[in-house]
Amino acid sequence: MIHGISEGASSRGNEDRFGYASNAAWVLDGATDISGVDFEGRTAAWWLVEAYQAELQDCASHAATKDAHSLMVHLAAGVAQRLHARFGTNDRSKTAALEQASSALSLVRRLKGGWAVLCLADCPVLFRDPLTDAVTILANASFSPFERRSLQALEAARLGDPDAGLDRLVEDLRPVLLANRASMNREGGYAVGALRAPPASLLQEHMLPEGVDAFVILSDGFSRWYDLLMLGTPDTLFDRIERGEAAQVLAELRHAERNDPDAKRYLRFKMHDDATCLYVRTNEL
Repeated sequence: MIHGISEGASSRGNEDRFGYASNAAWVLDGATDISGVDFEGRTAAWWLVEAYQAELQDCASHAATKDAHSLMVHLAAGVAQRLHARFGTNDRSKTAALEQASSALSLVRRLKGGWAVLCLADCPVLFRDPLTDAVTILANASFSPFERRSLQALEAARLGDPDAGLDRLVEDLRPVLLANRASMNREGGYAVGALRAPPASLLQEHMLPEGVDAFVILSDGFSRWYDLLMLGTPDTLFDRIERGEAAQVLAELRHAERNDPDAKRYLRFKMHDDATCLYVRTNEL
């Protein structure tokens, strides 16, 4: 069984995508656009994930022939070609916005030695360990310090002005967000999907243990069910998704977010985020 659900949270379009092909499955999660540049009613991040989705659909089934870095170089080059063909390179504001745009990406692909998991930024991959029966979470550790820096700055801003609206707080933190994004796909920084591929040093693939027969890939807008809103454990979430309850989980998540519109109880940059969940049984790929 393969089951996916994705719900956008913005009038400018859902910046998440999920997909699968022979021997591969993935989730993309475009980072919140901070350029303010309009692209035919969409954001630069929307167009970036749209291009990555197309490239993955074209090449993911053949991804086993490339190492992780070669694959990301191939994907980024194809994405850049698609976006430059559509928008050109003469409009400097659009070119800069596209160069700033980024996306989290988690890709699970079949290699000769088994199933490999490549995580960029904050799309976690969950699976049940066949030996311990516990749910394990795979994520990109290099992204955590940058995410923590942003959240600490948001927390300090909230303490400094408890009555401020969330939109104003986030706007005040723009320099922090820009500083973090200056580190993406650079040595010592963190890996993302973008017009430029990350260096090999930022890429690490994990092999799923032998015997794993299913996995879940989430965008961070969905994983906040357990890691921010604390509505349950990863084990419970995995079991419920496996039983086909992803839509109910998403409804619970949205209800909890609406009850905290200014993010005073659950610290976050947006009341709602795009939320995506993809459940895959390996024998279906």
